[in-house]
Amino acid sequence: MALVRISVDLTIPVEIATKPVVKAKLLELYALLKLAKAYSVKINEGLPNEEMTVKANYHICHHDTGEICEPEQEI
Repeated sequence: MALVRISVDLTIPVEIATKPVVKAKLLELYALLKLAKAYSVKINEGLPNEEMTVKANYHICHHDTGEICEPEQEI
């Protein structure tokens, strides 16, 4: 069976992500990702080479300041 595999890794500065217009769009994106997860499956589920391909998370990253990142939040 062929699968559509989507990978996204975005980094948006908190100063931009907290602006009302951007925050609203990010909330829309989170809602769409949550819906898409309902259709997702694990690749090779139950087999030794199973891949966790039903995930969508975000977190606040502090790599630029050398601090520890905040815990991931599931979408």
